Amino acid sequence: MKKVFLFIAFMVAIAANAQNSGLGFNYQAVVRNAHGVLLADTTVNLRVSLYPGQQASTPTWVETHAVHTDFSGCFGITVGKGERDNSSVVENYSDVNFSAIYYWLKIEILEGNAYREISYSQLPSSPYSDVAHNAIFSPAGVVSPFAGPVENIPAGWLLCDGSEVSRTEYANLYDAIGVCWGVGDGSTTFNLPDLRGLFLRGVSGDSGNDEDADSRIVLNDNGGNTGNNVGSYQGDAIRNITGTFTGLENGNPSPKTGAFYNTDDRTNGAGSLNWDDFGCGFDASRVVPVGSDNRPKNAYVNYIIKY
Repeated sequence: MKKVFLFIAFMVAIAANAQNSGLGFNYQAVVRNAHGVLLADTTVNLRVSLYPGQQASTPTWVETHAVHTDFSGCFGITVGKGERDNSSVVENYSDVNFSAIYYWLKIEILEGNAYREISYSQLPSSPYSDVAHNAIFSPAGVVSPFAGPVENIPAGWLLCDGSEVSRTEYANLYDAIGVCWGVGDGSTTFNLPDLRGLFLRGVSGDSGNDEDADSRIVLNDNGGNTGNNVGSYQGDAIRNITGTFTGLENGNPSPKTGAFYNTDDRTNGAGSLNWDDFGCGFDASRVVPVGSDNRPKNAYVNYIIKY
């Protein structure tokens, strides 16, 4: 069985960040055998695969082409217009999300009954014809509110639910956020942010806006960041209330003033005032709505993260 080498002559690709239009991109090359002789004026069968990273084991998209070379051994194909192979993860070429990952392109040629790899290289940029119609800028690691249900999350995004995901399959996201939100298994996986039921807050840094920044803890106890760092967690709290109050003693119009303490001790520090002196207690629900946590008016969304 003779070896075949592929020499890339030309590929149309221009950088952009957007969803895939499904138009495909052009690929042109010259085929020579092991002795450098052009495979001219002959039919060759190619398998074209798009992998989500150099170390990925499963191709996102696979298609086959039967092409006829010209007198110089050159052929041209449109990646995205071939015959879909059953090993493809996605159903359609338009489902390949070029805005999320820098894909690797593998070219194989059929020799006898088996395919031989002849080229495997990273696409230098996203194919312009596949992305230019819908250009947006959403780098890996961007978190966005999504107003639809989980099953409608768009391609290239993941739900912020704390899941462990592959460091190689989602290499761009791992490069962006690392283990800020959890170390996963410590070697092959990492954790997504778990933002379910939470409000987001900017890292205090050196601003001093969060006086309790250094006491922030790990979210979900999964090995993520603590303290004044992205990914750390802080439980709910209410600002401590101090000061004085004035009341009526058992209905007597004589006012009585003392210090207010948010404790179970019903007397102030000097022991001069007792809650029972007023004949009443304090119930916030008579004035404002109450619940099990402190919150403003809010609406539910799904937080999603770009990969």
